[in-house]
Amino acid sequence: MHNNNRLTGVVGAAITPLNLDLTPDVDRLFAHCTHMLAQGCTYTSVFGTTGEGASFSARQKIDALRQLAKLGLDMSRQIPGIMESSIDAAAEQYRVAADLGVRAALIIPPFYYTPADDDAVADFYAAVVTRAGSPDLGIVLYNFPAFSGVCFTPDLVRRVVARLGKRVIGIKDSTGNLEEGLALIAAFPDLAIFTGDDRLVTRMVAAGGAGMIGGMVNLFPAECVALFNGQASQDAEDLATSRIATVNDMGGLSAIKAVLGLRHDDPAYTRTCPPLRGLTPEAGASVLRELGLEKELAPS
Repeated sequence: MHNNNRLTGVVGAAITPLNLDLTPDVDRLFAHCTHMLAQGCTYTSVFGTTGEGASFSARQKIDALRQLAKLGLDMSRQIPGIMESSIDAAAEQYRVAADLGVRAALIIPPFYYTPADDDAVADFYAAVVTRAGSPDLGIVLYNFPAFSGVCFTPDLVRRVVARLGKRVIGIKDSTGNLEEGLALIAAFPDLAIFTGDDRLVTRMVAAGGAGMIGGMVNLFPAECVALFNGQASQDAEDLATSRIATVNDMGGLSAIKAVLGLRHDDPAYTRTCPPLRGLTPEAGASVLRELGLEKELAPS
């Protein structure tokens, strides 16, 4: 497979800045990914859940990936999300991602029709790879049953691996369940098992996990890298836990984007695609204060 070195590190699950017409603002997305990489992230991941990937067409996402490459983003440090229930749409993105030289593709299972059984999930992944022409690109399975309705148990992972072989190189576990994450690490020592939750990263890494792919990295990239490296104090770990609770309670993704919009003094970072709704400037300022970032509201 392309680049057999095991995936590790902190992956910034990038938000997508938006133009007024709610299309991806690629220039700002490039700048944001570049910033996270400069702060110590090993990779960035566009158009996943945090990137509102299911809200954009395949063509929009493909065009954006190509533009990011033209702007000079190091695509070998990119793990784009593929959030599709259509085999053809997923396959087209997978093919283009491979052509652009990305590190891997993070692919969620189909999320509209309920799979008949575990083999049906494996059928979907196999069909995507075949339709794409079987490019030489690794796949990170995206375990987010709250959105997809599919939970990657060890048995299901084995079914998919049996079909795709070494093409499966990792799993992003966004269940927030430590026991389930540790079970995946124990069952698949050769796969890179990432958590999507800052609160679990130190324990997952200590057990052999690969790191994290997370939305809070947008706001606190250096702090997340410190958590991964085991350089964070207990106070820093407690602060990360508190910050996640604050963001979840105050709007989730919309709260993250609101803080970024205030930091940049730029509404492109705050806009969300319907059915999500962006926060008002007042609500965003409240999130900033609750996160202990009051100085970012102070006039310069």
